[in-house]
Amino acid sequence: MKKVLLLSLGLLVGMAGFAQVRTNSENAKKNQLTHVKTNDGTEISPAAAYAPSAVLPSVTSTQIRGHQVIVDLMSTMTTNYDLQSNSAIGNRIAAWPDGSVAVTATWDFSGDNTWPERGTGYNYYDGSDFGDEPEARQEPAKSGWPTICAYGNGEILASHNTGVNVYYRATKGQGDWELLTNLQSNGHEWTWPRVACTADGTLHLICADQFTEDGHNVSLITYFRSTDGGHTWTEDPYFNNLSVEYNKELSADDYVIAVNGNRIAVACFSMTYDLFYVMSEDAGLTWEKHIVCEHPYKAKYGQNFDWGQTTVSKETDSIHWNDNSGSIAIGNDGTVHMAWALGRWAPAPESGWGYYSSWYFTPGCVYWNSNYRNEQGTNVIPAFGDWSGDASHPEWVWPGTLLGGHDYTMSYERIQLLEEAAGNGTLHFFGHASEKVQNDPEGPDYDSDLLNNIWGSYRTFDGYSSMPSIALDNDKGVYILYSGLSDTRTGTASGAEYYYRSPFLHVCVGGVWDEWYEATVVATGVAHGIEEAYSVTAYTNEVDDHLWFAYSADDGMGLFLDDDQTVITDNTIYAVRVAKIPDDVTEVKDVVYNIYPNPASDYICISADAVADATITFVNLAGQTVKTINTNLTIGNNSISIDLASGVYFCTVNANGFSKTTKVVVK
Repeated sequence: MKKVLLLSLGLLVGMAGFAQVRTNSENAKKNQLTHVKTNDGTEISPAAAYAPSAVLPSVTSTQIRGHQVIVDLMSTMTTNYDLQSNSAIGNRIAAWPDGSVAVTATWDFSGDNTWPERGTGYNYYDGSDFGDEPEARQEPAKSGWPTICAYGNGEILASHNTGVNVYYRATKGQGDWELLTNLQSNGHEWTWPRVACTADGTLHLICADQFTEDGHNVSLITYFRSTDGGHTWTEDPYFNNLSVEYNKELSADDYVIAVNGNRIAVACFSMTYDLFYVMSEDAGLTWEKHIVCEHPYKAKYGQNFDWGQTTVSKETDSIHWNDNSGSIAIGNDGTVHMAWALGRWAPAPESGWGYYSSWYFTPGCVYWNSNYRNEQGTNVIPAFGDWSGDASHPEWVWPGTLLGGHDYTMSYERIQLLEEAAGNGTLHFFGHASEKVQNDPEGPDYDSDLLNNIWGSYRTFDGYSSMPSIALDNDKGVYILYSGLSDTRTGTASGAEYYYRSPFLHVCVGGVWDEWYEATVVATGVAHGIEEAYSVTAYTNEVDDHLWFAYSADDGMGLFLDDDQTVITDNTIYAVRVAKIPDDVTEVKDVVYNIYPNPASDYICISADAVADATITFVNLAGQTVKTINTNLTIGNNSISIDLASGVYFCTVNANGFSKTTKVVVK
């Protein structure tokens, strides 16, 4: 468990400079990593030096076991600015029917911690390749938090700088940007925008409206709508009223937009309020709010719950909830799909205003869609005590002073049972990335799966998985890319061993999910070395038979902008393209299902269920390939002489288009 203090900071915005800080109302307490704690409770410094990662090819392909898809990984740009979101992230990718795609990120490559070059990093995929990495921002002045969408054959870009600036160019991927409008208001800072376009050509933009009221910093979600290509915008008071309902604490990056046709949905994610979305079926003319799960504190004490009250017991009144990250997508049939990561926290007023406690080892993520039905016939995840199965778990009812007990509404154990009760994939737990769990016949041990430590909240909680992003294909398939801890890639810092975060892909086709423990590392240890992968985002719908994602990765754990790192690092923004294998293509098969023994000595054994040519590579912890073996695998167990010095290696077997990586200790 860790304890975090968040100070209420003012927002400083100007043409000459922009200080990116989290503005918090008294009731909105977001996580910001201030220290790292090992399993035994020892606090260590986040600062450490890391060896360079292995070289990543411009494109790598793999195939995901369970469902037949091809994954291509492409680098798009390099940025020193490593904070891509304060919580949820979305609307960073634009796509067109011809298969072209644009990827954006907050970019600065100056190596200067005043970020003089900060603005939109942009790269365009023309259907075959991405262009050269950007060497300058897109905007004329220092900016941040880009968001992009297709507009006909052109594109709309928005970012914040003394309000929100909206740009347009008529031809995607080329030409000069035209500044259409600057959205701002006296005494208010409109920041952290998201932009989208519905099928009728209506543009939609949401942002955070930050201002001071009665001596407190407050925040509203503000929504604008344009029907003339972004030249003029109309503000809809519905969202301001929604923010007032939540004590004016809906804040920076708590929201993402999804569109499909003329349907548009805005989802909100935060540990301090309901999990909900609002949806319009008529391109933003009218809206309706939909609760996915009611916040336990609010359910017990009402909308105006005082987070600063002093009767809370952090050990018995903690709550399992989302970790501030999440995503939303709308299917062609109107079904709403959402995913979020899990966290556990509690107010800690005994330590002073603004403190809360959070717990390590929170496992996994949750997927939900609007076809889910509870016992009462609604699609709301029932509060603890409202489901008949809760009575079978008296161990989940702890004594407490605030909630009357530790709240398990959103605990992974309960979500798994609710998933089993639903039985149709509409509610689903996933995201445990440990290979140890995959091979453990006793099932997961959530208190000891990490060898020693985890690191880097990236402004979400310190769970096994975070930042799940959804993309939907045209056959009702669901694809989720998320950041998860992988025990195939570990490193050492400050004398302790750590798991690195990798991008994982989880797929549901025909209503059937891959087993969650089979979620496959998109980039193997050989490709990523010791890079930390985080800030995952998606283009929410299939385009030209592909699904698109993007994520950021660098060689340092945590964020430089949160003082987790002592030196500025190069952060690569990767694009991930997922393609389904057509039905008329002969099925390919993953032939390797085990690599053992571990520890090994002078040989390893590879278990295969088909004959295949294979390439076996061993990479040391410095990212250097020390041995490559080409061999022919036969059905059954194949003994391979390795002749390696004692140490720790990543062993990758490539066979029949599939790749399997295992960490091997050689004695």
